[in-house]
Amino acid sequence: MTHTKAPALTALALSAALLSACDRDDWLPESSFSETVRQAYAECSAAEVRFLASKHGIQTAFENCGSNHFVHFAWSPDGVNLYFQLPLAGHVMNAEDKTIGALPTEQPVTNAVWLGSDLLVLALGPAEGETSHRLVLYNLSQGSLETVSASVGRPRLLQANGTRDQVLVLASTEDGADTFHRVDFTNRSVTPDLAWWSGAVDSFTTTPEQGAVLIGSGGKVTAYALGTGEVLDAWEDAARGSMHPDGRFVALETTGDPISPFDQRTWNELTPEARERELRRQQEWLARQPDWVPKEILPPAIDVGFGEVSQRFRFDAFYGDRFQWYSGAPDPTRYASFVLWGIEGKELNKNVALTDLSERLRFAASGTLPMGVSRYGEKSPSSQDVSEETPPAVAE
Repeated sequence: MTHTKAPALTALALSAALLSACDRDDWLPESSFSETVRQAYAECSAAEVRFLASKHGIQTAFENCGSNHFVHFAWSPDGVNLYFQLPLAGHVMNAEDKTIGALPTEQPVTNAVWLGSDLLVLALGPAEGETSHRLVLYNLSQGSLETVSASVGRPRLLQANGTRDQVLVLASTEDGADTFHRVDFTNRSVTPDLAWWSGAVDSFTTTPEQGAVLIGSGGKVTAYALGTGEVLDAWEDAARGSMHPDGRFVALETTGDPISPFDQRTWNELTPEARERELRRQQEWLARQPDWVPKEILPPAIDVGFGEVSQRFRFDAFYGDRFQWYSGAPDPTRYASFVLWGIEGKELNKNVALTDLSERLRFAASGTLPMGVSRYGEKSPSSQDVSEETPPAVAE
């Protein structure tokens, strides 16, 4: 499989490049009983997803009602190629020529990471007859694979460190210990790294431009200096953090306020009086259900911390996780990408979402909260508003 290197997308080209793909029911993993119950009460409407996404400036990369059960995803640094991993294989989508190719490897065991716009690192299980996991550097331009055996335990997470030939690996040993290592594809070496760290790791991301690593552990995210382990900042009530390359913003993943799994309504579907009546009726109905029926869902929420003003804000117009800053758009826009869970309190079909946060961040930093943004710890006033807009009646 060979790809020619494509130029970086402009903001306008990006809007036209995201496409529909990924509609394969045979990739569906088994669902839990709670997930099955929720899905039985919520049919996917492509028209509704388009309307809600457009209302909040969100673009989706794949078919809105496809079987989009993404395990991992990652944009290349130039914003052209999108790696996405489904339960059975990894794939790369070129957003310019609208092609998708399966990677010429076995199923990866964790996320993949780009070391350059044409270099992708994957973690694979042991080869037949071997015990060590493998790290593979895949060169899209040349169609070549460089493999390094890593006797470090099972790779859990991969992150870039700012070079084109090295990757940081978080691995778990047989006794459950979390260890960091640096894999060098030029020297074909594996060496311990982040020796200053000890303890369990729930998540970690790197921002090489700031020399920072953000480690999530025990419900708290802490930013450390990559080389020394010096604490740069810390945030409570967060499972995962992603620092913007310029260091001004940190996206924090946590859980949002509970919502009902049944009869979910978006902000503009009911008047305040009708919404209050609906909530009472819903609570009465739930009170009659047996204990095993799920009564609420804790959606994944995304916050942003502003280092320069020491404030934290929540995007409550949408829900999602696996956040990453998108570097393919020209400055000063600040695009963000994440796995979309829902919009306006309503669970939707999963998708890889892309949105421009620049105006929302600018208003929030100035003290003016735009629709769908609230101060951390405060109830969003916009969640109680009734928009003048109404969803269009679009035939499916």
